[in-house]
Amino acid sequence: MKLWLAAVLLLICFQPFAVQANAPVDIVFDIDWTTFYSIENTAAPDSQQRTVEGKIYRYTDHLPQVIETLLSRHPEIRISFFSGGEKSRNETLLSQVHLPDGRSLKDTAYRIFSKEHLKVLSQDETIRFSKRNKKDLAQVLPESDPARTILIDDQVEFAMKPYKAVSSLGFFNFGAEFTEPKAGEAYAPKTRAEWAQERNKALVWLHLLDEALLESKLKGTSFADEISHLWKLKSASPLSRLYGQRLLNAPRVYSCQKVFAL
Repeated sequence: MKLWLAAVLLLICFQPFAVQANAPVDIVFDIDWTTFYSIENTAAPDSQQRTVEGKIYRYTDHLPQVIETLLSRHPEIRISFFSGGEKSRNETLLSQVHLPDGRSLKDTAYRIFSKEHLKVLSQDETIRFSKRNKKDLAQVLPESDPARTILIDDQVEFAMKPYKAVSSLGFFNFGAEFTEPKAGEAYAPKTRAEWAQERNKALVWLHLLDEALLESKLKGTSFADEISHLWKLKSASPLSRLYGQRLLNAPRVYSCQKVFAL
């Protein structure tokens, strides 16, 4: 039986697409309004809050588990972070959030990019920050392949061609519970469904990234094209976060490299 299983695994792992599957895939996460929220000092404390340089932040629900699951299921992934914040803030914040296996987000990061890595197009402060500054991945990640790279950011206009970006789905301020928005209140979900989708957006990332990675491997297509298509098609669906939760709860799936290393 073991010989039969090994033969099947060899057949699967050494298909032509497996060569491409082993090439790095770069996923670059924004920080503010994507992987972390800024929290008011009056907010009730909880275990996901971190204080850095006098400001309170809260990491997005499920973030450590989602990062660990992605890296476990797809070891070709390189996780990076890119924020317009100061280097000291970014690195300290990432060092204070730990995956279930004990590593910090900083430990797992391939690269961490900060304010000094932004490409400045204009000094005119009347222009929106994301219009006058760009996250030029060709400059900071020259070893990356645009077809195998995605930026996940609440402001997709930060991206520069030929690299693509998808929305982090960070639309609202953090709310521990859903409350009816007050008249004129900005960045507040109008419905409980909107609030739930925001709170669980990392599960949506997990489901869609996993599906895009598998599809691009099987079809030999561009990962960036696959994830962009799936994001438009499925990111607003509550089913995406349910499928993401299933992936978190599923038994670990080992890559071909890990199987034959056992």
